[in-house]
Amino acid sequence: MVENKKNKKVYKKGFNLIETYPVKFSETIVFVKHNGQVDSFNFAFPDKKVEHIIVNLCPTEPWALPNLAILRNRTHDFLNKLETVRAEYFPDSHCHVVVSHQETTLVNELNQYKASANSPPTFANGEYLHLHTMEPVYPYDAPVLIVKNILGLDIAFGQNTTEQGILLLDPQNVIGIFEYYIKKNEFNTRLIPISGTGLKDNKILKVKPGTPVKRMLELYVRTDIKYRVFLDGLLNGTEVKDLTQKIDWSTKNIVVIEERDYKTLFPYTRVNELLFTTSLMGELRRCVYCNFCDDICPVNLEPALYWHCYIRGEKQKARTYALEKCIECGLCSFICPSKLELLHVIKECKLASFGR
Repeated sequence: MVENKKNKKVYKKGFNLIETYPVKFSETIVFVKHNGQVDSFNFAFPDKKVEHIIVNLCPTEPWALPNLAILRNRTHDFLNKLETVRAEYFPDSHCHVVVSHQETTLVNELNQYKASANSPPTFANGEYLHLHTMEPVYPYDAPVLIVKNILGLDIAFGQNTTEQGILLLDPQNVIGIFEYYIKKNEFNTRLIPISGTGLKDNKILKVKPGTPVKRMLELYVRTDIKYRVFLDGLLNGTEVKDLTQKIDWSTKNIVVIEERDYKTLFPYTRVNELLFTTSLMGELRRCVYCNFCDDICPVNLEPALYWHCYIRGEKQKARTYALEKCIECGLCSFICPSKLELLHVIKECKLASFGR
């Protein structure tokens, strides 16, 4: 991997969002009251035998839920729950826990647990619990990449990993399965971090799925600005047009950013000034053939080719450039100095080429 040695933020095939846009959350978790209908916790247990479980504790986006909020300084307790879930439902599986190499305390705690859990080994051929450290660089935790890096297996973007015997578990789902299915306890809340320039404070909310976005944000949004709301991040998340929309068990985070009516001119020249454009106005610029999108693409594609197919009205031709391998991380749109909406174009080309 080639990285910018001056700041260690711009990587050849990724971007260190966490260092570039550090986000601090209030340590107090706030419960959001909601008296309306809520969604019950439900986990779709796979029919196929699970050979590998991957639990990611290495967030690569600054607006992601911090590990501290999940683990609450009780790492061993969380790992005990994970082991109980594995033993109860997936007894023949290897369990892989992925953590940032920078979180040394957590790494040490995991190593201590790993040593005790694997002695004596549960499997005749060795240990069942595996610890992996990773650079917290976006989008290294995307399913295609994490499966490739941890297990050395190639999967297609959007493919259900359980078809390959691989189960990717959200840490909150680990707790939900343990509490709801094993302990038979009520489990109807999810931790949702909210952050961004459109808020007074960054908070971690404890919310019942089924709660409207408006109810979650009403105490925290700034009233002196126009703002836009996104579910699950700014790079490949979705914009919330109607704030009565309700969150569900898959919602990871909410980002609220101030609306702007201008675009920053060539922000790529100074990494610390890189901005997520929220512009709904401003001229559409031309591709300047800078190759930045090629350099940053984590799966070695050339996103500019899709743009040229699109503007020429040849969306289906984009499939000749390995379009199906795009993991839709949004880094090409983010790094583009002309702020071309490359991710949108890619999705349009996929729809025309594959019907999805």
